[in-house]
Order: sequence, then C-alpha cells, then structure tokens
Amino acid sequence: MLRWPATAIIEKNKLASDAPFLVLVKMVHSELTEPICLVRNTESITWDGQEWQAYPMNFDINTIDGQTEPKLSWTVSNCAGTLQQYIQKFKGFTDAEVTIYVVHANMLDNTEPLQAFEFTVTTTQYDEEWVTFILGASPETVVKFPTHIYMAHYCPYRFKSVRCGYAGGKEPCNNTLETCRIPSRFGGEEGMNGNNV
Repeated sequence: MLRWPATAIIEKNKLASDAPFLVLVKMVHSELTEPICLVRNTESITWDGQEWQAYPMNFDINTIDGQTEPKLSWTVSNCAGTLQQYIQKFKGFTDAEVTIYVVHANMLDNTEPLQAFEFTVTTTQYDEEWVTFILGASPETVVKFPTHIYMAHYCPYRFKSVRCGYAGGKEPCNNTLETCRIPSRFGGEEGMNGNNV
C-alpha cells in the first residue's frame, strides 16, 4: 500500500494552495549521454540533484479494457522542433525508458517521489505542434519471475545443452517426456501432478 508523508496528505486536502503537485518525466535512451528531464510546470525546477526543464505536456489513457496491455499517451510540445530532431536521430525513441514522478512543489528537498510509474515507449508520432509518445508497461512486467519454477510435464533444459546431455543427430524434442531423447535425464518434475505446476 502506498503511504504518503503527512505533509503531502495535508497539502492534498487543502481547499486552496499556491504550491501544486508537479508531474516530472525522465526519459532514458541508450543513445543519449544523459536523460531528458521535463516537468509540467510554468518554470524549471531542481529535484533530486537534477535540473527539470519546464515543458508543455499532457497525458491521456489510451486503453484499459482488461484484454490488452494498458497504454498511456504522453503528448509533448514540438515547439521549435527540438524533440523532433531527437526523434528523427534516435529512431523515434522506441524502447526508451520513461519514468513519471509526482512530487509537491513545497517538498522538492525530499528526493523520494510521492509516486513513480515506469513505462517504455512503444510508438512515437509527431506533427508541427505536438509529439505523442505511446507508453506501454515497463519490460520488467513481462519477465518471468521467478526464473526457475517446478513443472510436472515440462523439461526446462535446452535441447543439446550440457544439462540435457543429448549429442545425437535426431530432431529436437518439444521439452516433454514423450519426445525426450534421453528419458533418464528428463528435467521435469514427474512426481508432481495435477495442474502441471
């Protein structure tokens, strides 16, 4: 469960305040020497030892239907074509890692964000006015964890690997006991039964 500091909760519940919650966006790409750091604000700020450039931007949810991966649209101003130059040079920033932070203007000395969300750029579109990045879930959400699990009728060994032990010329197996070339070395957990897990 997310726990906000008491000062942030008090700020959130105020009827009026001159200090806003700020949305900061950090984009990291393998081709860039340093990240692009932007803030949705009227003036630039310094947070977590980094200068965050004020930039016009908007966010919009593209899909949340329970059927497909949720996507978020991040639209950034293309004034003077600054971002467009980067997009053309670095293949649309696809696969760039984007982290969105929420901080409060009165709490910029706190290096811990109130909230942080990680995404990956999946698609980029631009015109004369706006650059739109379609953000998808960060790659960590699709990585199998834990990396090794016990499965009843599936052998985790790669065909002809050292653990597999097969060195002949037959066709590869499909990692089941029925097609295993050396059944005595089958890596599945045959003692398990039921749901194959």
